Parts: sequence; C-alpha cells; structure tokens
Amino acid sequence: MPPTLLFWIGFTATVLLLVVALYTGLRRRRRLHLWLGPLTMVSLALTIVWTEQLVRRYDFPPDVVRTHLGFAKAGGLLALPVVITGLWLWRQPRARRWHRIAVVVWLLSVLTATGTGLWMFAQGTPKPM
Repeated sequence: MPPTLLFWIGFTATVLLLVVALYTGLRRRRRLHLWLGPLTMVSLALTIVWTEQLVRRYDFPPDVVRTHLGFAKAGGLLALPVVITGLWLWRQPRARRWHRIAVVVWLLSVLTATGTGLWMFAQGTPKPM
C-alpha cells in the first residue's frame, strides 16, 4: 500500500477516534471512553510512523521542518500527561480537572502540529523516483 494512502487512512482514523473519545469523555461514558482513549493514542502512533515513511519521499525546507518538529515533539510528549492523568482518573475521581487540563493542552499542541505539518507538506517537493 502506498505511504500516502496509509497516511490518510491513519490520519482520518485518528481524527475520528479523537472526536468520539472526546465526546464519550465529556459525556462521561466511561466504558467506551476507556477503549477509545487508548485506541486514539495507538492510532496516532501508527499515523506518525506512516508519516515518517511518507516524509522520506519529499524534500522540505530545513527551517519549516524544524518548526514542525518542535510542535510535533511537544504533541507527542504532551500525550504522556493525558495517559497518566487518565489512569489517575480511573482510580480517583478528583483527578478529573487535571485530566481535562492535560487533554486541552495536548489537543492544542496536536492541532498546532497538524497545522504546521500541512504547511510543511505544502512547502515540500516530491523526490524523483
């Protein structure tokens, strides 16, 4: 399967899982959320791997890559507090506020990384095959 197709499948699946995980979390549909939250993180990880495969087929301006990678790494690292506070919330209802804060900060970083990633690809040129 071509890397472009894998990327778009992964990206679409991640966005859909993220939206439904957010919905179930906000509606306190705990059982479903406990499945969708981790599935979203796994889908995001797979999408990152497929993005790396796709990136190898393009040339990008170095400053654009540096900008995007800063936001992308922040998004990846900020997933850890979401997972940690999610596990904490599973055991202690008082962690709800901290989990919500972690999710909002992570979402902002992921949206920024997505925007800079799209900008990066708009600046890229395919490598000759």
